[in-house]
Amino acid sequence: MPPGGAPALECLEKNKAKVSAGCARAVNAAFGGGAPAAAPAAAAGAAPAAAPAPAAAPAVIVLRPLLPREELFIVRSACGADIRTLCAGVAPGGGRIIQCISNNAASLSPACKDVLAPFAAR
Repeated sequence: MPPGGAPALECLEKNKAKVSAGCARAVNAAFGGGAPAAAPAAAAGAAPAAAPAPAAAPAVIVLRPLLPREELFIVRSACGADIRTLCAGVAPGGGRIIQCISNNAASLSPACKDVLAPFAAR
């Protein structure tokens, strides 16, 4: 499975019981839920009630696979401050920083969202 994007998040969601606690929290955050990793059934049951909230701002921006120079462009662009704020503890490499800002879409600055828009998966 290629790293990043919706298919990878869905795979992680299905295998949440097998991943680390930190990864499970990130998967929950990516799907817009704040439910603990041990309660996937509760999160699934709460999905219809939580559906109206993401309409204002997407919880996750799904990006197409990026070239290294495109990732560098995003890091050096208007997203730099967002990355320093939202992804401070994320180790660079392997697309982890890009995945972090994708997962924190609701908290991104409007300028960073504008930078990411051309790279969105279609």
